[in-house]
Amino acid sequence: MRLLLLTFLVLSTQAALAISIDWSGGYRIEFNDIDNPSLDTNAKVPKTYGLQYLYLNPKIVASDGINIIGRFDILGSTVSSYRNSQLGSVFGSGGGTLDRRINSQTQETSSVGVSQLYLNVNHEYGSLIAGRAPFEFGLGMTYSAGLKPFDHWYDTRDGVAYKFIIDNISFMPMLSKVSQKDYGRGVTASDETIVFEYNNKDNGAQAGVIQQTRKSSFESNDALTAPGALPFGGAAVNGAWSTKTVNLFLGREWESFSFKLETSFLTGDTGLVVAGSNLKFNSYGIAAELLFPAKEDEKWEFGAKFGIASGDNPNTTDVYEGYQFDRNYDVAMLLFNHRMGQRDFLTTGLLHTRDAADGLSVGNSADDEAIGNVTYLAPSMKYKWNDKLDIRSSLIYAQLVTNPTLTLDTTKDLGTELDIEFIYKPRERVIWSNGLGVLFPGSAWKNGASNLENKYNIGFSTKAAITF
Repeated sequence: MRLLLLTFLVLSTQAALAISIDWSGGYRIEFNDIDNPSLDTNAKVPKTYGLQYLYLNPKIVASDGINIIGRFDILGSTVSSYRNSQLGSVFGSGGGTLDRRINSQTQETSSVGVSQLYLNVNHEYGSLIAGRAPFEFGLGMTYSAGLKPFDHWYDTRDGVAYKFIIDNISFMPMLSKVSQKDYGRGVTASDETIVFEYNNKDNGAQAGVIQQTRKSSFESNDALTAPGALPFGGAAVNGAWSTKTVNLFLGREWESFSFKLETSFLTGDTGLVVAGSNLKFNSYGIAAELLFPAKEDEKWEFGAKFGIASGDNPNTTDVYEGYQFDRNYDVAMLLFNHRMGQRDFLTTGLLHTRDAADGLSVGNSADDEAIGNVTYLAPSMKYKWNDKLDIRSSLIYAQLVTNPTLTLDTTKDLGTELDIEFIYKPRERVIWSNGLGVLFPGSAWKNGASNLENKYNIGFSTKAAITF
């Protein structure tokens, strides 16, 4: 009996040693202050808030090549519109006891959210991914997993994918479920995705193609069609949602120069009817990045970002031409990052469909704006002060692509923004950024109700991140 017990203990110990858990994660804290995002001196609504956020990534090594990976989000946003994000908890969020905020002595507790959980099986031909996994492609203009220290958003998929890898080439088909009401087959929406990528680390050449087809049942088409709602207000649901997104990516790196280019095309049928016509998608986006990196003995680095996102033409009722970049893709501190003005000039209302329930507007929303209906150019330069301090400056100029209000006497000039950022890295995996942005609004903001009497809008941010 003792021999059997001893044998069991030895085998149990060996089995336990075959399983390990590796942890990684990050903590972020930040403060933001925007002087007047409404750009109207008669309706000034300054915005000031702080955020903090912690995420933990456990990786369970169940067996050789078999991993179970998850992600825990701690102190996530309590605002329903931002629940599926990395924004974090607002300083003072949930303050008060029994709804008596003025008498509060403690802050409200926050639950732990699980945003990722998936199986990853690796072998010599590639890898299998099954579960809720992060998803990213190219520059991140359409699909971004939110891997940068200060990213506030992320893309995940509930699905099954297999990534075939042959030398520098990979091919990945993926089936994923966007939504499913219950255990039945009818009320669902799903994606069929194919990703092809080429990555040659020897010569720095990159290329990729992704095609995503999204289809829903008639019952799952829940596009917001309430009167006055953007962008489909007044429409009627008449069928299933069926859209196709195709992205192309190219990149090349040399010792003294690199460039990256991504284009995206969105087509398909919304399943909606407006003025007796079926409403279809036909939009596009282009993003490009250039970089002249500093060499080891140099202090200066130069770069530029430029791109275009199509905007919806209000004269066409049977086609929606608006394209929105992923909210993680930033080119400026204020423009396309924080909502500005008193109208949806960027035609990005599709991203803010739950605002009415939360009471969010220009003056009390987070940095939830995106690039849309705009052409932009953003040259930048960075000066390496020393091994720990970098100073970066960007100049951003933007114009609208279409006039979303049908006003005849308006221009498309959104203005110019100057950003200055001090990046301090006291030690490895620790970064502290202090940024100042000044927007000189163009006359396009005068369109509609805006009283553009002030000559500039100022924003300030300070944020720190620790990854481990």
